[in-house]
Amino acid sequence: MNSETHGKGYKIVLTTSRAEGSIYGYDPFVAFTNTFPHKLFPKKLLDEWFKPLRNPDGSAQFVPYGMRKVESLLMKEFGEENVITANAVDLDKFVGDDTKLICMTTMDPVGLAYVSTTYNSLIAFGGDALNASEFRWMMELPAMKRKGPKKMLGGAGVWQINDAKLHEKFGIDYLFHGEAEATIVDTVKKILSGEKLERDIHGTKPTPEQIPLICRAASYGMVEVTRGCGRMCKFCTPTMRKRYSVPLDVIMKEVETNVKYGSEMIFIATEDIFLYKCKERFKPNKEALVELYSKIASVPGVKYIQVSHGALAPIVYDPTVLEELTPILIEKTRWSPEYKAGYPQKFITVEVGVETGSTKLMNKHMKGKALPFSVDHWPELVQQGVGNMNDNDWWPLCTLMTGLPDETEDDLMKTIELVDDLKGSHSFLTPLLFIPIEEALLSEAKRVNLDHLTELQWEFITRCWRHNIDTWASNDKMKIHALIFSAYWGVVRWKHGKKSVRPVMKLAGLPEDLVGGVFYSRSSGNFAPHFTIPVIGEKDAATILEGSPDEDRTA
Repeated sequence: MNSETHGKGYKIVLTTSRAEGSIYGYDPFVAFTNTFPHKLFPKKLLDEWFKPLRNPDGSAQFVPYGMRKVESLLMKEFGEENVITANAVDLDKFVGDDTKLICMTTMDPVGLAYVSTTYNSLIAFGGDALNASEFRWMMELPAMKRKGPKKMLGGAGVWQINDAKLHEKFGIDYLFHGEAEATIVDTVKKILSGEKLERDIHGTKPTPEQIPLICRAASYGMVEVTRGCGRMCKFCTPTMRKRYSVPLDVIMKEVETNVKYGSEMIFIATEDIFLYKCKERFKPNKEALVELYSKIASVPGVKYIQVSHGALAPIVYDPTVLEELTPILIEKTRWSPEYKAGYPQKFITVEVGVETGSTKLMNKHMKGKALPFSVDHWPELVQQGVGNMNDNDWWPLCTLMTGLPDETEDDLMKTIELVDDLKGSHSFLTPLLFIPIEEALLSEAKRVNLDHLTELQWEFITRCWRHNIDTWASNDKMKIHALIFSAYWGVVRWKHGKKSVRPVMKLAGLPEDLVGGVFYSRSSGNFAPHFTIPVIGEKDAATILEGSPDEDRTA
């Protein structure tokens, strides 16, 4: 920073909380612990996680990808000399008398997202989520208390501020909802000119030409390869957006930018890795996928490649996609015995939305999720997809939920049976409570409250975690069981009530034939699925996708 030029601050300053700006040693899954109560984290650990990483000019080395897109647009419009992206801890160095606007981004400012709501409530002591605590810490910094600059908050979690009615408490002038590229420059111009705007501003859908290249490194070296999805899942927002595959030359330019500014990892941002230039009805384009990941892997300086999300249906349709991608990705995986001694081998991981074992709920809320198959075969498809992944050293993180609208005990029993059928698989099962989110078709649906969970819902949650302990921490089961038992009876029992007792005691290692309960395992633990699933007819597929966004605008 030129101290003479910017002694009074930059006109526009961008930032995010320490929790959302850290890269956690290139382990994006550690970031999930930000959903846990903040008092559980020792200061020494937080100091290590949140140690600020800076570029030579003092700006933040890594910030969320969406903020980098906004930064590029604002620098082009207002000049690099007037725009800077700073670590929250450095705000006092960049916010001054000349600062007119502070732009922030957030995923989970109040701790109301799926994972925060579920696990902060489950643990039941230790304060609110670390995400919420860190956002609050940022908003209480002296730079944020200045009366001159306007403050605008965007990102996927912005709805939470309205939900919790916290805009006045935090002094937030504007809440920017949705995609920013088409609208943000005009919005900032109006703010800087003093024009009066509504507090809630809604971005419009950008064209591909309006989406800029990032000009500095994003968190984890993130690069977007697709945007939108089109499968029409009602609880999700990206699935309702028109699908777009980013041109390969644009992707490679952003890969090179991330490496140039110090990232050792490239994190592939997509709603589904297999959507990239996919064919009709979500059938994977193997040739395009192999070309994409081969090119990324060949860039000097790329040490790790991490993919964000993946669907199961495409690799049930064509398992050879995994066979060809695995040799490329396994050489660039973060997950190996060299990283953590407890890992038995190298593996690839990706987040997979399983959601439910109920074909009734799938037909009601996610009919397009299984294409090019029918959701009538969803439990078999899930098992076969996870099996195909395991055969190629892909160990997925699977999310499942309870509390979807119209869920009955029979629906939930189907989900528990599916969890039981996955016993023996290399997978991490993350049980979640349904939360209605902004812009989704189910945005007005009833939110699940942990205080009113049934014993069967507790069985679902604890059975997922029994699977995780057996799969990922088998050598430490005795210690984990003892910790669960003592924490439950010592602290948590009063919060969760008698419906939680039998499921939690089984999680603590007590035999289920002794404890009893609402479900008994029927699985041998020998996970070797061999299902043949029929492809859906073209007419039926077209009916499922009625009302979906237009077909892919692949460039």
